[in-house]
Amino acid sequence: MRLNKIERLKAELSPFEYRQKIDSLNFANLEEADRFYLKNYGIYNNKLRPESFMLRVRVAGGRMEAQQLLEIVKTAKTESLEVVLTARAQLELHGLCAENVLSVWQRLLDAGVTTLQTLTDNFRNIVTDPYDGLLPSSRIESYPLIAQMQATVLDNPEWMGTLPRKFNTAISGSEMIHTHFYGNDLYFALAQKEGVWGFNLYLGGKNSESARAADIFVLPQQVLEVFLAVAKTFREHGLRQSRAKTRLFHLIEAVGMAQVREYIASYCDSALECAGETVQQKSVPQTFTALRDGTYGCCVQSVYGKMEREQLEAVAEFAIEEGLSIRFGVDQNLYLVGLKEPSVSFKPVPAASQVTACAGSRYCALSLWDIKEDTASLPLALIEKYHIQVGFSGCLKGCGRHHHCDIGLVGLRTNLFGDTQKAARVYLGGEYSSGGAPARLIFLSVPLKHLRQLLETLIKSFEASGQKDFEAFCAAYLNGHSSAFVLLWFLAKLYLKRPPQLEKVSEAVLYERLKACEDFPDVAKSENYAEAIKVMMHALWDD
Repeated sequence: MRLNKIERLKAELSPFEYRQKIDSLNFANLEEADRFYLKNYGIYNNKLRPESFMLRVRVAGGRMEAQQLLEIVKTAKTESLEVVLTARAQLELHGLCAENVLSVWQRLLDAGVTTLQTLTDNFRNIVTDPYDGLLPSSRIESYPLIAQMQATVLDNPEWMGTLPRKFNTAISGSEMIHTHFYGNDLYFALAQKEGVWGFNLYLGGKNSESARAADIFVLPQQVLEVFLAVAKTFREHGLRQSRAKTRLFHLIEAVGMAQVREYIASYCDSALECAGETVQQKSVPQTFTALRDGTYGCCVQSVYGKMEREQLEAVAEFAIEEGLSIRFGVDQNLYLVGLKEPSVSFKPVPAASQVTACAGSRYCALSLWDIKEDTASLPLALIEKYHIQVGFSGCLKGCGRHHHCDIGLVGLRTNLFGDTQKAARVYLGGEYSSGGAPARLIFLSVPLKHLRQLLETLIKSFEASGQKDFEAFCAAYLNGHSSAFVLLWFLAKLYLKRPPQLEKVSEAVLYERLKACEDFPDVAKSENYAEAIKVMMHALWDD
């Protein structure tokens, strides 16, 4: 068995032992090995942009003291840094360089702010819903359990950088949630068994896959034990050859869930119980939310993860003055809790709170678009009106979670329709709130200048369906058809003068209705409707 190059580095020097080298590094001339080791300390540098550095701040459960946030903002102002909220309920500081990255890193540590193990082969920030423990529907407060899990693995030589690949963990103890977690490697989902509240275990999620039921019920007092058992299973049995196939998902694929369950049981002192009933309902996000103690929570929207320093400073100062708590959500928004009235003294910045966007080319060398800027080209009013969850990634790594949403987008560039231009892949049909199938790739390439019209057409079809939300619309009307037919259907909606209405009938029946339209392309039947798709696509989008 030949280990990948990262595993060979770990064998030579452990990430924990590398700490003694950091102070003497020449950050202006890093080796590739240094870049890997520094990620274990939350310091990111890419060989494509060697002059640029980023720090990722760890925020356990999304909870941060207002004074700590204020210190981060002051540091950002002093060093002219930009602050980005991530889809793992934490913060990133961008705009660092070789001259100041180490001093800023140390300043954060002195303020009690850690960046440890936020990158590479570690337990990433453990997340939960932003109103954890506060809602009338909250059954188990997750944060004390998150604190236990993090304390066990953070700054611990046994766990720093020793996993085969990154590992995302989520836990939710609320019945009603507006954020969803089945894209995590490990998800403790609220469940009930024989009248007792606990969690059902789901394993193997990632950007392109939903976590699967492991048929394990976990009591709150067992969470740490089971978490460590899953961790040991992954560390001891996980695959370490190709970096492309080292996530927990790939171990499950290789040996099966039954074997993984046996591994987990072997690391537990207590017996594992079979799963109970997962208890979750999808809720709609609100600007202000009534909490069970009579106070209110407020969602302070970011602009797809970007918040100006001045706004963050105003939020932190308001929180300190009013004695409020600050929480971050995986939706890239900030939450204030403990308000006596549903109002705030500062002016919120309007944005589409339903859009999760990756860092984009402004902050990430892997992205082909400035995603946060180009998100403005989407039909944001309709997205907000119908609470449509949009995941927008700048590359196939999927930091925008485009497989776990209603409409997934991946930015690319194409010359398929003329000169090279911005375009997007479009994914539909994700059953993200229940852990069902991830969204499917439908449109391989849609020019950016035509993307708004396509999305408006999709949303109008949803409007006409009468379904309660876009996820239900896809389940009822689209997911039973082939991906090629869904592509064909919505191209026809744009191409035909009088397209037929989408109904709950078979793909064959709907296809016959398309062919009956007088301006449907007169082409011979081809596999997966390829000829008709080609004719309509080029007629609609060629320059």
